[in-house]
Amino acid sequence: MVLKSNRRRWAAIILFAVAIVQTSSCDVWGGPSYTVIVDPGHGGAPTPGYDDKWDPVTKKYLSPYLYGMRYGKYEEHMVMLDLARRVHHYLQLTETDKGWEEFRKILTQFSDQKEFTRVRFRSVMSREEGWQKKGLGADHPDVNVPFRLYDFPNRKNPKELMPGRLTYMNSEKPYLVVSLHMNPAGPGNDGGMAAVLAPGYSTFDKIRRIHLNEGSREEFDALPWSDYWLINQPGWNRMEIAIADTWVYFHGFWVKKNMKEPWLEKNRGLRHNMIQWIYRDPDDWVEKARKGGPGPYSMKYSEFRAEGPFWEREKEAPEHWRREAKVPGTSINYGGDNHYASDELMRFVQYGSRKLDRKLGEQGKKAIPEIVDPFVSTYSLPTLVNAVVAYLEIGHLDVKKDRLFILNNKDVIAKSLAVGVYSLFAGLELKPYDGPFRPASKPLDFKKYEEYEKGNYFEIVTE
Repeated sequence: MVLKSNRRRWAAIILFAVAIVQTSSCDVWGGPSYTVIVDPGHGGAPTPGYDDKWDPVTKKYLSPYLYGMRYGKYEEHMVMLDLARRVHHYLQLTETDKGWEEFRKILTQFSDQKEFTRVRFRSVMSREEGWQKKGLGADHPDVNVPFRLYDFPNRKNPKELMPGRLTYMNSEKPYLVVSLHMNPAGPGNDGGMAAVLAPGYSTFDKIRRIHLNEGSREEFDALPWSDYWLINQPGWNRMEIAIADTWVYFHGFWVKKNMKEPWLEKNRGLRHNMIQWIYRDPDDWVEKARKGGPGPYSMKYSEFRAEGPFWEREKEAPEHWRREAKVPGTSINYGGDNHYASDELMRFVQYGSRKLDRKLGEQGKKAIPEIVDPFVSTYSLPTLVNAVVAYLEIGHLDVKKDRLFILNNKDVIAKSLAVGVYSLFAGLELKPYDGPFRPASKPLDFKKYEEYEKGNYFEIVTE
């Protein structure tokens, strides 16, 4: 018995020593692991009725599941899943010595550097499949359980709250989220790839004050965001849409076209209280919201007050860095680190397409969609996920050039995105290039988030 005990003890010591060697080997290649989430947009079924955005106040879903773009036989959620799997594969190469050598060879196609800083990514997919693989019909009440954005009650046990995709992403504590989508094109739209951005508190607060006659139309026009606000309501101008989005951001309802009262049929919910994280209001928030009155749940615009954990978060430095601040050494003068990361990844697609595929390089603008103006609104993902968020409309599914570029070049695009992710963490000296949209290839300053006074910004999101 003593002999067996000693053997176990020595076995444990050996395993511990091996673990130390394996951990120490991380130091040899120069750094820690970073979690990156690859998010292929949508994935759920086109169910009848309302099926997402569970609102605890009204105890009902507020919107249909956003199925995504369809064009003929092509569906955005399937095309983006295929692309995302490839990006995920290339990022996973960095986890092992053998894989790193393969990834390093890809880096040499972009850069003549003699040495590359070893970075290890822990790549996570926000979804591994689409709704068809679950074996449930489109009209089944549980078909979208794995794909909903917001938390929701378990249908079989309503007291149990199931985590939605936003809660799941935050639980992984990523440094970076790469969200891949394809846009529909409107009349006369020539397509292209674009960033999707959400402003921060300072922009929304300024628009709120303008709406309350504490500022002027000229102040709105001077905002760097004003020309890019997404017009999603026919007959409304950009300022009207921006004001409506502002009130969704602050208290969940649009303003009516008369710009005087809440549009109660346009209930978008208090979204920061519809996911599980440390920035939720206290447990009694639902009853307070039902009562209303002056404060964070007021339905009277002049009596609204930005109070509570979420608004404390919104006013602090990390949210300014992510969504508002100018990124030093770059041409990005609004949109913060989210904008820079999005723009860089699209630029790496432009650069990589021309470097990795000679035919694409020769065809240039005829085959490769250009980078176009960003889309700006009060989007949930870049607002509610505690990470730098590169939210990309990588093309327009119903524009032939965009569609063919993505369908025929997924591997080239995936390699370019993976190298772009690497550059956001480590930087890269690119080979000579005379094409358009050259990447800045400068790393983001993630250290400022890690050294945030309240703790590592990426780590403190969950309780």
